[in-house]
Amino acid sequence: MNSTSSKERQAIISAYLEYFDAYTQRDWDKMVTMFAQEFTMFGTGIDEHSTSTTNTLSFYQREFTQSPNPIDYNITGIEVFRTSPSSAYLTVTMDMKIWAGQEVIDCKNNRSTVIMVKEDERWKIAHGHWSQPAEGQDVGDSVPYKLLKERNKELEEKVVDRTREIEKQNDELRNLNETKTKLLSIIAHDLRSPFNAFMGLTEVMLLNFEEKLHKPDYFKLRLQQIHERAQHLYSVADNLLNWAWTQTDEINISLSSVDIQSIVNKQVLALEDIARSKEIRVELDIDKYSQVWTDPEILGIIIRNFLSNALKYSHRGSNITISILPNEQHTLITITDKGIGMDSEKVNSILNSSDLESQLGTEKEKGTGLGLQICRELVAKINGTLCIDSTPNIGTKVSISLPTNKS
Repeated sequence: MNSTSSKERQAIISAYLEYFDAYTQRDWDKMVTMFAQEFTMFGTGIDEHSTSTTNTLSFYQREFTQSPNPIDYNITGIEVFRTSPSSAYLTVTMDMKIWAGQEVIDCKNNRSTVIMVKEDERWKIAHGHWSQPAEGQDVGDSVPYKLLKERNKELEEKVVDRTREIEKQNDELRNLNETKTKLLSIIAHDLRSPFNAFMGLTEVMLLNFEEKLHKPDYFKLRLQQIHERAQHLYSVADNLLNWAWTQTDEINISLSSVDIQSIVNKQVLALEDIARSKEIRVELDIDKYSQVWTDPEILGIIIRNFLSNALKYSHRGSNITISILPNEQHTLITITDKGIGMDSEKVNSILNSSDLESQLGTEKEKGTGLGLQICRELVAKINGTLCIDSTPNIGTKVSISLPTNKS
């Protein structure tokens, strides 16, 4: 090898750096002026080996298409070796960051060997050998294009999954806001109306106290009216409090083996006045030794709500049956009425949505719609399943399946 003067060495390095600056900035027109008439290469692409200028330029064009963004780089070493007055080769080591789409390929210790020739008094590149294919690179890639596409696909799938999750959360939030709006309406109307009725009735009674003192029928009628409004008020307040309770994380489930008959009897007794006022008979088909693994307080709330609904939507003088069908694994609690019933759309809404729309009872009884939603949530909390079978003008059968024993 011939020795290289400092001036010539710098001229060769400057020529290479001029090319490399145009290459990394993706300046095609300037870059091609730095190529010799005959230009060959071995590139980092697995199939990038050419013995003609035309083929070499096609590989550069492909790379510029696949990775059009400027490249960041840091040259860590460069050496020049003169082979003749008009030729030399140099070796270059560097760290590079190549952008392909939104991905960055970090190429550490990239190595280049370049043969330079002097044409028309200028140093130009006649052959380049660039090494270090990236991990995941395939034939046809100047950059690991297929790998990047796979990564982008994974990212897109994650974005889709996250978008679905956000949409689900938005739906839940929208349903919760709708429920809260309905609750405000209930509080504003269904709680206020009974209080207004109380005040109105008691005011009339006080104003006519002396005049009606010796007329027991007068006072009996109004006391009955006050009692009816008190029952409605209690039902609304109880459902509101129970719903608020189900929306917190403070529900402590205490499971144990309990006697179903005692729970059912307690709830039937609590609703006895309503059943008597509508002349409805509640029949029990219960083995007195039936046991179930549950939380007695929560099961009591569930049975009370379903029985209350059965009374509300049953016709005067009809029957309601509460039956228990136990086996070794599960116990089925069924409340059956012969009331107004529901169509399949309404049943599906009760089981799957947060719709609070409530239908008037057979004698214009009002409701909040909260009771069924509360029951649905509480049944799940005590490891039960809920089934509703209903037919318009025929009646409704509500079935709750609970574990018979501790699993």
